[in-house]
Amino acid sequence: MTIRRALLLGHRWLGLILGLVMLLLGVTGSILSFQREIDAALNPALFRPGGPPNPDLGYAAILKLAEQATGRAPGSIRAPDAVWPVWVVSPPRMRGTPPGPTAFLDPATGTLLGERDGRGSFIGVTRQLHEALLLREWSGHEAVGWFGVLLLLFCLSGIWLWWPRQGSLAAALVTIRRRPSVVLNLDLHRVIGIWMAVVLSVVAVSGTAIIFPGWFRPLLGIAGATPPAPVPPRREPMTVDADAAVAAALAHLPGQVATGVTLPSRQRQAWQVTLRPADASTEVRVRSFLAIDPWSGAVVEERGPRTRSLGEEVLAMQRWLHGGALLGWTGRLLVFASGIAMPALFVTGLAAWLLRRRNRRRLAVPQGRPA
Repeated sequence: MTIRRALLLGHRWLGLILGLVMLLLGVTGSILSFQREIDAALNPALFRPGGPPNPDLGYAAILKLAEQATGRAPGSIRAPDAVWPVWVVSPPRMRGTPPGPTAFLDPATGTLLGERDGRGSFIGVTRQLHEALLLREWSGHEAVGWFGVLLLLFCLSGIWLWWPRQGSLAAALVTIRRRPSVVLNLDLHRVIGIWMAVVLSVVAVSGTAIIFPGWFRPLLGIAGATPPAPVPPRREPMTVDADAAVAAALAHLPGQVATGVTLPSRQRQAWQVTLRPADASTEVRVRSFLAIDPWSGAVVEERGPRTRSLGEEVLAMQRWLHGGALLGWTGRLLVFASGIAMPALFVTGLAAWLLRRRNRRRLAVPQGRPA
């Protein structure tokens, strides 16, 4: 058996057997590339501010209003932006317990627009499907990582099988013959696949890196992380509020935009401020993390492009590369198109296989006998 024949059989049968799961991951990935826009459109009551932002309502004021309105201590807060023009206040994350509902507050008045458990929303369920096939407790997350490896193999084998052994390379990129039907489906499969192969390969590698970062750390020359030395807890009242923490972070990294704040906890007694470059896409929500001492306002830790090695930075960027946000609207549209291509690839591949099978059965019927 030749290499080409082995690749063809593997490509065909793995595609037929596992194609529905790949289709599901592709469609959900397309949705998630525009998840915040879709979420805002489906839940307008939560994302429709009553007016322009009130400059007197900063992080500290909104945190206090959220606690008064919900009766629960907040865990983190996300600032309004062009896509979600409201304050988003989330509960603390605690291992072993499900998170509470997220609160949405009007930036003009500070009033509570509503609460919800995002896991049950359309986007929440879509994310759970894409990340773990709704099987997180049964290693679904790891299974999705292996499907990322399989997708990369599909792309590489598809390029090998598509590559014309004779004739024009340019013509092979666009040629679609309409007759017979089996040839039409094969040509559609090949053309769609080759145009999306590079994007799907990037999506596959980045998704695998997100789920299995340990595979990539040695390849990128990233040493194992050193756990921080334990710091004795302090019990006196904090003197630095959320607004002061954000101001300290922006003073430390000028030219950045604060995108969110995580409150100090017993495990980590520091404000955590996330930032992105001012000229970056609003979807690249975190490029740097700063830890701010809640008593002195000093920056006690910085994690970002300035402090990471090249390998660490490459690994950190996979999150935003996977959804296309790293390349702005162009990247997100390409990822969206690649996900939509998955149903087309499955349908055309399945149709070509069924048509070939039907034709072979017809040829196998002896002449003169009814089929």
